[in-house]
This record gives sequence, C-alpha cells and structure tokens, in this order.
Amino acid sequence: MIEMIVAMVASAFLLAGLGSVMFIARQVAYTPAAAHRRSKTADIINQISDELRYATCITQQTSQVLEFVVADRNNDGTAEKIRYEWSGVAGDPVRKTVNSGTPVDVVTSVYSFSVVLQQNAKNTTLTTTNDSAESVLQSNASVVSGSDRDLTTTSFEAQQISPAAFAVTVPANATSWNATKVDIQLRQRGSPTDTLLVQLRPTGDPNDEPTSSVSGQTSVASSALSSNTAWNTIAFPSPVRNLLFQRKYALVFAVGTGNPCRMNTFDSTPTGVLETDDSGASWQYSSTRQIFYRLYGTYTTPGTSYNLTRNYVSYIRLSLQSGSQSSSRIDTSIPLRNSPELLASYWRTDFDRDPSTTNGNGDTVADWAVTGGGVFDSTKLSNGVWSATGAIESRPLADFTTTTIVEARCRNTSVGGKGAVLCINVDRQGGQYAPLLVYLQKQSDGSQTLTLNGKTADTTFSQLFSRSKLSSGFIRYRLTALPQYHVVNLQINDEDQGTFTYPRYAPTSSTDRYCTAYTETSSSEFDYLEVRSGIN
Repeated sequence: MIEMIVAMVASAFLLAGLGSVMFIARQVAYTPAAAHRRSKTADIINQISDELRYATCITQQTSQVLEFVVADRNNDGTAEKIRYEWSGVAGDPVRKTVNSGTPVDVVTSVYSFSVVLQQNAKNTTLTTTNDSAESVLQSNASVVSGSDRDLTTTSFEAQQISPAAFAVTVPANATSWNATKVDIQLRQRGSPTDTLLVQLRPTGDPNDEPTSSVSGQTSVASSALSSNTAWNTIAFPSPVRNLLFQRKYALVFAVGTGNPCRMNTFDSTPTGVLETDDSGASWQYSSTRQIFYRLYGTYTTPGTSYNLTRNYVSYIRLSLQSGSQSSSRIDTSIPLRNSPELLASYWRTDFDRDPSTTNGNGDTVADWAVTGGGVFDSTKLSNGVWSATGAIESRPLADFTTTTIVEARCRNTSVGGKGAVLCINVDRQGGQYAPLLVYLQKQSDGSQTLTLNGKTADTTFSQLFSRSKLSSGFIRYRLTALPQYHVVNLQINDEDQGTFTYPRYAPTSSTDRYCTAYTETSSSEFDYLEVRSGIN
C-alpha cells in the first residue's frame, strides 16, 4: 500500500513537470519571442535608414509621421515620396506609402514609433531700405550764355560728379546714393529721331576720366528736346542705385545716333568737364570749360530688418517597438548625407526632359503644366535648356503663404517685349495676394536689364527694382518672399540687390495660384527653375 502511494505521488510530480514542458513548448511554437520581434524591427529600421539617408527634402514630420523625398530611382523622371506613419494606438501597424499610393503595413502590432528631427536653423537678416526725398545733389546752375558744342557720334561731353561735394548733407547712416534725373542746358539739332544718351559712369585714372563701364543710362530723341537753348529735364527710367560715396563718377552726354543736340558751354572756369572727339576712346580734361546742369538723386538708409530662418535636417532619431515586450524596442540615429531642408512644398525642373511629365516632389501630379492646356513642345529642349514657347505653371496650385524661394537661370536672346518672364503669386491670404514678376530683357547694346515688379491691381504694375548692364549670358537670380512681413529679397548671381516691401491687392481671379515662366515677344532660354516653400 505504501509503495503504491509513493508511486502515485511521484507520477503526479512527473505529470506536472511534463505539463510545464508542454506549456513552454507551446509558447515557443506559437508566440513570437522578443528576440524574433527585435530582429524584425531591426530589418524595418535598416530599410528606413537606407531610404532616408539620401533624402533631398523632408516634407512632413510629426512624432509619429515621417515623409521625405528621394531622387528618382527608376529613371522615369519622378522622385519618390516615401511616408511612414503610425496612429499612436498600441497594437496598430506602421504603414508605408510610396508616391501617395495605397498604404502598406510594414510592421504589425506596434507599441512605439517615434520620430525626432535634429534641425539646424540657418538665419539670415534681410533689411529693407528707405530713400530720402529727391533733391539736387550737385549742380552748376548759374547759366551764362556761351558757345554751343555739337554732340555727335564721336564728340561727347562729361561732367565729374564728386559725392564729397554734394550740396545736401549725407545722412550719417546712409549706405549709398541714387541718381534719378538730370537738368541740362542744350537744344535740339539734326534729325528728330537722332538720340542723346545720358549716362552715369564710374571714373578712373588719369584725371578721373569716364571709364567704359556704364552704371545707368537713358536715351532721349532729339525731338523731345527744346528747340532753343533751355533747361531740359531727362529722367533715368529707374534710379541708378547703389552708387558709392567713396568714388567719383562722370555724367556723360553721349550720342546714340546722328547729331541730336547742341550743348551750352562757357569757357572761363574749370568745373570738372571732360570731352572726347573719338567716341570715348580717350578723354581730355578742360581746364576752363563749364556746362550747366543739375543732378538730382536720393540717399539710401537702412529700414526695418527681418529674420529669414531655413531649417535643415542633419540626422533623425528613430524609435520602433514591435509588440509589447520592451526589449524589442530599437533606438537609432540616422545621419542624412544631403542635410535636406524641411519644406512644405517643392517644385523643380532642369529642362532635361518634358517638365509636364516630371515630378520632383513625389506627389500625385506632375510639377508643371502647360498654361492653357495642351502638350509641351519637347522639340524646344536641347542639352538641358528650354527655348521658351508658350508658358508652364507649377502644380498643384498653392497659396505660397510661408517663406517661398524661387530660383531661376535664364537669358533673353533677342530684343523686344518683356523678355524672359517669371511670375509667382505669393501671399494669398485674407482675400489678397501679391504677384511678383521678373523681366529679363535684352537691350540693343547686347546687355540685359532685370526688373522686379509688383502689382497694385490686375493691370497696374509697380516697379520695385531694376538693374541694367547685366551680361548677355545666363543670369541666375533668386527671390525670397517672406509673406508674414510682405517683403521680398532679390539676389542676382549671388549678389544681394535689396529687400523690398511688395504691394498686395484683392484679385479678380481665384485660379492664378502658381509660379509661371514664359517669354514675351522676344526669344528666351531657361536652364532651370525651382520653387521651395518652407514650413514657416
């Protein structure tokens, strides 16, 4: 009996142990271990790291969402936009979406997915400017009736301009001066279509003679001049800006065509007059001559300063936990080779293919569309340059209410019209918006003039800036609009040209929410066009 009882107890212990073994075996067979989940999690982290490392821009980020763009991987002209997101609810999956397609579960039963961007903010100060009231800066206005000197295609006159002798006191904080117009004593001569050129040139040695460089110029027909010797007012089409106080200039009266006028001169006193009889190849200082003129201008002083902040991402901290076991969680830092900018929207075309079929930001639509519809003429593309016909517009439509940077490289190759044109309609909010237009126009002398305009009504333009005598080659310029302050900064070939307050008005159309490029009347070429809208 005792032996039977002992055997029964031993059997009970044996069966209990066997049951534990079976339970553990069942758990191993049917429940993923933390090690297995950690291995799977590591695979997903590696996948995200490989995709993210060469991101060109980050387009959306929250603590549970990461969206970024990588370069075209299959040579179809379309960048890839990749999005990972988690609902934040324990047990829900992490989903991946490519190019706004159908989301796919890449990890199931996620208990933690955290995204933290390490941002490097780059700050730039943009300062507007104020111009003083227009006044006479330098003059010789006590007119004496003397002898006339003909101006011809070989015979020019010039007057030295010395900022140190300006009649109006220079403000202590003035950064430059600007020439606006000239009064000059002369009378018309020759054909009514003969043209007088009034130029402002920097001077050089010897004798502070005019150089061949022209800072600003205007042309006037002989028919617009007085028939008798009198004061003639000749205005520059836009102020000749950013002139230095530290150097002398020359007000040159040259000839475009024919024999447009005779200038009143008087030989008695040296007043800084120079003359040439070989079209400016050489100049002679006149020790007795004076001409009678008034030079008008303004002084530029600093205005309000604004901070421009652009956010770049150097690396991303990523945390992913699959399952409830905390030991399956993986934390990592992913360095980003390109230090991509954090953007709300992005458009670009390099004109190496049809822009209406390219997609640089990986959304659901092509970045550019032909204005008015139709098919883009790909025969106008050659070696990455578009010989512009028609117009292209950015898509999708946007209000451009955050910091927006537009960069283009183009040139106007024939004379006429507004040239190579870029327009972007920014700051659409509160029922108003601000069109900004850049005209790059070839001139008859082969140079180009760039003009930045705003609009105060649908058909009323307001010039913000103009710069002449740019080279005949491709010109690169950048507009940086800060809608929160209603200002825009302009750079030309990486040189800052100033920051300007732009006008806003209520438009009659609600569809012109784009950036567009085209040529107007003349021929133009575009090398590339890029638009970036920041997150703030």
